[in-house]
Amino acid sequence: MPEHRTPVKDLGRLLLGHAARFRGRELQDVATRALRASGGENAWVVSVVNTSLRARQAVDHALRLAPRRGLSRLRYPFSAAHHTAIPPRTLSLLCPTRERVGNVERFLDSVARTAAAPGRIEALFYVDDDDPQLPAYEALFAHARWRYGRIGRCALHVGAPVGVPHAWNHLARNAAGDVLMMANDDQLYIDYGWDTALDARVTELSALHPDGVLCLYFDDGQYPEGGCDFPMVTRPWYGTLGYFTPTIFQQWEVEKWVFDIADRLHRLYPVPGVLVEHRHYQDYKAPFDATYQRHRMTREKSFADHALFLRTEPDREAETDRLRAVIARAGNTPDADHADHAVHDAETFWFTGLLRESHAKLLAELDDAPGPAAGAVLFADGSWTAAAYRTHPLATALLASIPEATLDSGRADLLVVPPGASHHHPAATADSASGSDAGLRVLFGLRVPDAAQLRVGDGPVPWGTGQCLVHDTAAPSTLRNDGTEPLAALTFVVPRPAPGE
Repeated sequence: MPEHRTPVKDLGRLLLGHAARFRGRELQDVATRALRASGGENAWVVSVVNTSLRARQAVDHALRLAPRRGLSRLRYPFSAAHHTAIPPRTLSLLCPTRERVGNVERFLDSVARTAAAPGRIEALFYVDDDDPQLPAYEALFAHARWRYGRIGRCALHVGAPVGVPHAWNHLARNAAGDVLMMANDDQLYIDYGWDTALDARVTELSALHPDGVLCLYFDDGQYPEGGCDFPMVTRPWYGTLGYFTPTIFQQWEVEKWVFDIADRLHRLYPVPGVLVEHRHYQDYKAPFDATYQRHRMTREKSFADHALFLRTEPDREAETDRLRAVIARAGNTPDADHADHAVHDAETFWFTGLLRESHAKLLAELDDAPGPAAGAVLFADGSWTAAAYRTHPLATALLASIPEATLDSGRADLLVVPPGASHHHPAATADSASGSDAGLRVLFGLRVPDAAQLRVGDGPVPWGTGQCLVHDTAAPSTLRNDGTEPLAALTFVVPRPAPGE
């Protein structure tokens, strides 16, 4: 029997959402129900929740964002040499918006205040011709020249309600930028000099890839480290595909499409050290408003988009091939396996056969281990851990029989990567606790879903269940699990064999 809901219960549930552990998927349904009833006698529910969200927003800005912005300004080098080193690139911010005039004002203010060379930036906005706040938008942009005069160009485009992907494409067709940047009206640019940081990153990557086909992203303060949001693509990328975002989706998988193609192409790069805060209502960083109700209130639509994304894998591969062809004509080899020099023949190591023979027993022990996360650190800082003896005695005994795996500076793990997650091994340095830069990392696949991927350095490496892979610790490696069951692997570091061994 369904639970009887009341406005008071909905209010309590929404206020609990201030704690991240209470923000389950059902919270969207509660917010939607409150928004739908906000025009009647239950309007006070949304009003109370939004008051708490605005207070949270103000405190967060005062304690976290404003100090970071001030420190970034102090750190920024103001030398004339730094300014003259800025390449003459135009940056185009492309932002669909609806019923959020105040957000657009704050967005433009953040861009003007934090860009080191704002005169080469253009900010283009699309608003529907049926937007109730259209007169306010027009008034804002009528005075944008003197309010945000440091920005080179601010332009408002008004048109039919075509949806967010079509709006982004409309703005891209009217943009003049060397880099086209996806923007939202709930973003705030925080770090001073983000534009020159982007320039420096594009210059650095263009030296490696003279074809100029690149996709980049800033840290948005929403996803865990390594997560991507709001893609930025170069003019050669846009010119090749002829669109900025795909229009087959309603909204939710648009960015994922762009990032997936960039990842397949090995041209997806972060711009480190730059925060562009995404004040997303889902993370309780902004009040619930009409735009929330219009775009995010039905999970069925988002599920439909995701199902469509899964069905269009061949289309994304075809788009990747179009970009590969341009890169090849420029004399570059995007499909070259950049990890070849870092990956070693596992069959030359005596313990590879021992690992294969022990595969079934290790997997059975892993499946019988207690707890939802069966992974554990087995060896670290020159000694075995409590978990090694308590829950993984077979794996412990196996590693103890491989002297190379249990040196004082080594580490051994039973690694479990849940579906939809990834695990990154950074490049080791000479003083790293996980081994010297002359060491080798061993990855033995206990259970590797077909949809999982292993990348060493900049390139993908074939690897699967029951297979052993050995690579230089000087090359970073990333395991990404896009499957439906956990990925499990045994990993440890061994010294590099001396020449002739």
